[in-house]
Amino acid sequence: MIKNNKLLVRINNLSEIEEYKKVGISNFLFPLKGYSIGYNSFTLDELKDLNINVYLLVNRVFENKDCDSFRTLKDKLSFASGIFYEDIAVYQILKDTNINLIWNQAHFVTNSHSINVWLDKVYSVCLSNELEHSELDYILSSTTKNVILPILGLNMAMYSRRHLLTYYNEYKGLKGIKKGILRTNNNIEFLAIENDYGTVLFYHKYFNLIDKLSNIDDSKTLYYYIDPNELTPKDIIDALNGKHFNEDNRFYENKTIYRIGDIND
Repeated sequence: MIKNNKLLVRINNLSEIEEYKKVGISNFLFPLKGYSIGYNSFTLDELKDLNINVYLLVNRVFENKDCDSFRTLKDKLSFASGIFYEDIAVYQILKDTNINLIWNQAHFVTNSHSINVWLDKVYSVCLSNELEHSELDYILSSTTKNVILPILGLNMAMYSRRHLLTYYNEYKGLKGIKKGILRTNNNIEFLAIENDYGTVLFYHKYFNLIDKLSNIDDSKTLYYYIDPNELTPKDIIDALNGKHFNEDNRFYENKTIYRIGDIND
C-alpha cells in the first residue's frame, strides 16, 4: 500500500488540490508558465502562497533569451520545494542557490552511472518511465540518494519546437486546433498538444505501475510521481485503489531491445 505522503501529483487545475488533500496527498508538481510545454501551466503568483509542497516543472528546451528571462526569476523561486528541470541551463542558473533541483530529462534518466553523477550535484532525479523491471531494480539498488519514480501517466514520445498542429491546420484549412489525437497508419494513437513553445506527442495509453510497487524497493524512492494527463482526481484516487484504464506497460514488462536483430531472440 502506497503512503499518500510519498505521492507527487502533477496538477492540471488549482481546483484539484483540495480533492487530493482529502486523501492525504500534499506534494504537487506545477508546470511553470512560460517555461513548460505539454500541460496547463501556472504563474509564480498563483503558486507562492499555497499551503502545500509546491514543485515546479520546467521542461522546455531553452534558447539564450530564455536563460536571460529565467535568470530574472532566480530570487522568486525560494518558496518552491524543488524544481524539475529538462534543460541543463536551469541547473547552471540555479546551482548556487538553496533550491532543490531534480534532473528530469525523461528519456535519458536510464542508467545508474549518469544518475549518480547527477545525484552528486542535485537533490534528486526523476527516473524514466521506460525502464524494464530488472533495469529499474538495478538502478534502485545502485543509486546514492533516493529518487522519484513515475508510476502512472502517458509516455511523452516526442517534443518538437515546431508548431506541428499549426502547420496541420494550415494544410487542412482548419483554425485553432491546439490539442487532438493523431492516429498512425497502423492505428497507434498519440495525444498531440501545442503551445507557443512547440508541440509534444504523448503515446495515448497509460503506463501504470501501481500494482507493481510491492516488487519495488520503497526505501530508495523519494516520491512516486503521478502525471494525470486527461485523468481527474477521482480517476487517480480510483487508480490508487486498483482501477485500471487504457494501459500499456510494455516498457516495464518486456525485455529491452538494444538491436533490431534481438527482436526475434
